[in-house]
Parts: sequence; structure tokens; C-alpha cells
Amino acid sequence: MSDATRLKKIARIRRGLKPRVVDLFSGCGGISLGFRSASFKIIAGLEIDKHAAETHALNFYSGDSQHRQALHAKSRDITVLEPHDFLKELYPKQDPVALVDVVVGGPPCQAFARVGRAKLREIAQHPEAFRHDARGHLYMRYLHYVKALNPLAIMLENVPDIVNYGGTNVAEAIADALEDLGYTAAYTFLNAAHYGVPQLRERLILVA
Repeated sequence: MSDATRLKKIARIRRGLKPRVVDLFSGCGGISLGFRSASFKIIAGLEIDKHAAETHALNFYSGDSQHRQALHAKSRDITVLEPHDFLKELYPKQDPVALVDVVVGGPPCQAFARVGRAKLREIAQHPEAFRHDARGHLYMRYLHYVKALNPLAIMLENVPDIVNYGGTNVAEAIADALEDLGYTAAYTFLNAAHYGVPQLRERLILVA
């Protein structure tokens, strides 16, 4: 991203306009809801599950025309869809890089979570089936989108076990990759119970 584009994004936000968010692996919109509640604008959600994508569209674009809502309700596969193609489909007249201020998302956690690993072992009948689950590498596509769209800020959420994925601290690897792209990245563990949710739900939160 050029300095001019970055400065335009910052100037736009300083004028009081809402930061624009793209939610990757959006599901029905849990993270989107949090950001909308904090006065961000959700401009796109990318989700492979048909029903989740349709629900996200209903939750965040119900005021749009039927055509626009149908575009947002379309399920999409992040492993084959390029970032610029994704946003050009939704906003054909706009520059994808200039359009996005923030990228958020929670890559699938099944390969990272201990309970998910147990299920994978049972299904695949292999003690380290989680290592061969392609979902364990989808964070690479998240980083690909960040590199292509150059947002001002990033938030990634996942299960605590992401810090020990077969001996690898994936969160640290993501933070290092973001640092290489020019971001300042940090992560910590937060518990939803400390934020008004009646559930002990600890998650890793990475911000850059």
C-alpha cells in the first residue's frame, strides 16, 4: 500500500467515518457483531459454509437491495478465491486496497483445539491426524489476504492451543509474519467471562 493510500484511510477515519472491516472465516458473524457494536462498518464477510454465509448476510446486509444481499450471502472458498477478486465482486467500482481498513477473523480451530484433535484422531485413526488437517494451515490464507489488502489494523481470534500445534507456536509465527509486513503485532489470552459473557471461554486474541 502506498503512503498516500494509507494516509487517506487514516484521514477518513479521523473525519469520523467508520473504519471498514472485512471478516474472514466469518461464520454467522460473531466477530462482525462485536466490531459493529464498536462502531465499525462490516463491508464483507467471507465464509465457505452456505448456511453460515446466508445468515451473515441476513445479520449485516438485510437493509441492502435483494441483489446486494444475495452477493453477500454467497458462500466462498478462501483457498481458491483471491482477495481482489472477492472485493471486486462486491464493490466493482472501488479499489480493494483503498476500501479496507481492518481485517478480522478466526481461522478454523479444529486442528488446533485438543477436543478437535481427539475427534480427528478418531475419524482418521491416526495419532497425529490433526497435523494432516488442511484447516490447520488456513491461517496462511488469512495472511495472504492481509498482504494483498494492506489494512491499517488486524485482529485474529483462535483457541489457546494454537500456541502449541504439534510443537509449533502458530500465533508467534503469525505475529512474526505480520512484523515482516511492517505491522506491530502482539497476542494474549482473554476470557469471555471477564467481558459480560456467562461462560468460561478463553481465546487467544492477536492484534496488529
